[in-house]
Amino acid sequence: MLGATQDGPCAGVEGIMNIAILGLTATSYGSLTYWQSFLPRLLQLDRSNHYEIFLPAANAGPPDATQPNLSFHFHRLVTRSGTLRVLWEQLILPWILRARHVDVVYTTHNMAILLSPVPSIIILQNVEPFFAGQFPNALRLRPRLWLLRKMTEISLRRSHKIIAISEWEKEFLIERFHLPPEKIIVSYPGVTEGFRPPAPGSAAALREHLGLEPPYILSVTRLAGYGNLLNLAKAYVSLVKTGKVTMPLVIPGDVWDSQYIGRVKKMLAEEGCADRVKFLGYVSHRHMPLLFGHAACFVFPSLLEACGTVLIEALACGTPILCCRRRPMSDICGDAAVLFDGEDPVNIADRIFKVLSDPPLRETLSRRGLERATQFSWQQGAEKICRVFEQLDLAPCAVSRVAEANPPERRT
Repeated sequence: MLGATQDGPCAGVEGIMNIAILGLTATSYGSLTYWQSFLPRLLQLDRSNHYEIFLPAANAGPPDATQPNLSFHFHRLVTRSGTLRVLWEQLILPWILRARHVDVVYTTHNMAILLSPVPSIIILQNVEPFFAGQFPNALRLRPRLWLLRKMTEISLRRSHKIIAISEWEKEFLIERFHLPPEKIIVSYPGVTEGFRPPAPGSAAALREHLGLEPPYILSVTRLAGYGNLLNLAKAYVSLVKTGKVTMPLVIPGDVWDSQYIGRVKKMLAEEGCADRVKFLGYVSHRHMPLLFGHAACFVFPSLLEACGTVLIEALACGTPILCCRRRPMSDICGDAAVLFDGEDPVNIADRIFKVLSDPPLRETLSRRGLERATQFSWQQGAEKICRVFEQLDLAPCAVSRVAEANPPERRT
């Protein structure tokens, strides 16, 4: 087994392991945030073990391509299609793991490498497939969700360890699949760099980059059934038609289920409010702090989340938050959010009006949010993963074997 030193949980180990980290889904949104925030901290902690890192060619770039214990493998073809990526991971990657003398593989998404010759560790980022029947989904999405559910169920059984991104998710996995608690490690996401209250004068940057003028109501949610945008839109329409709200509702993000969002837009048009709701499309993550920082409030209507990373980002920006009264959202926000019944548009509307009409309440929520955000740390998450690697009961690979690895940057 590997031993830690005072320098950090992975520093100065007795033997060297060759660890593969699979990040081929790190192209946008939560998966890219995880890669850019978590992995650099892991690699700063551990400069002893060797890492084989698999990334999409379009990734923003490795944290430190000069670090001597890293080998990078950039892929183009396998990231153009989810089906092709899964086939490559499950059928081709096991042979690569053998050839590269890998000791353990960590996948930063739901699926383990089922034919892996070495222990597989996964992080469960997505619980939607287990609840797909409870929410409206376009016909074209159902086969994908079914396959992801089946693959995830098998992966949960086959994995050596599972990283859950909330206490609620761990409890769900234990109850649903009767997994041993010691197999699951809880590691919440942290506050992403750059997410902080807006600087004076930053509203000009908001106008320049996104064409927005404060004030506005912001909602960042999955543009699909479980994201619950339809009920939020109904609540917003009622506030507009009763004269309680005049500011626009702003919604960034790519459309995941065009059929569902079509229903939302049709309802808004029929109610004469289509021009009041601004669908921004994809917004670069570097501009998201501007969106959060200048919002009058942030409404998170989602009915289902493994964690809800955007809530942590909103907390860090000091944005007054309203969210669904469900776990893990209520766990993350604590007393730093006003909760509502996500399935009741009347209740959603009432809570939004309460926050917008009460400046002292908004100030209190902002202050509590900033305090709450300090509890979430990418550094702590990296340390937990380091300890998982450290405690693996494996014969450490020989130093000479790692020395035979390819140079730090390699394209395949």
